Amino acid sequence: MTEFVHHAEILAVDKQQNSLDLQLLVPENLYYFQGHFPAAPVLPGVVLTHWVFEYITQYFGKSALEFQGLSALKFQIIIRPGYLLNLKLTQVNETKYSFSFSSAHGQHASGKVLFE
Repeated sequence: MTEFVHHAEILAVDKQQNSLDLQLLVPENLYYFQGHFPAAPVLPGVVLTHWVFEYITQYFGKSALEFQGLSALKFQIIIRPGYLLNLKLTQVNETKYSFSFSSAHGQHASGKVLFE
């Protein structure tokens, strides 16, 4: 039986005052690939937004209670098992963060996370 994981493997972290760059490896045994789709697994976009939210709370200290919503959300290219992703998080101001997922395959997703 396969043991599943819920997060990408963090290979590198570069944290600056108002930005965070993460290099992430999307594992083959990621829980979210189950049934989405068995013949050609694709990472659901909601998982990317969940990861962004978790990294903002972890690295920038924002509280889940302050979350207001997402804006300018775009999903451009699907993500498959084994992809090496770069996640760029930028604190635009006290209440807004932008994010961008990219890889050798191109720009995968981007958007903004809004807080109180």
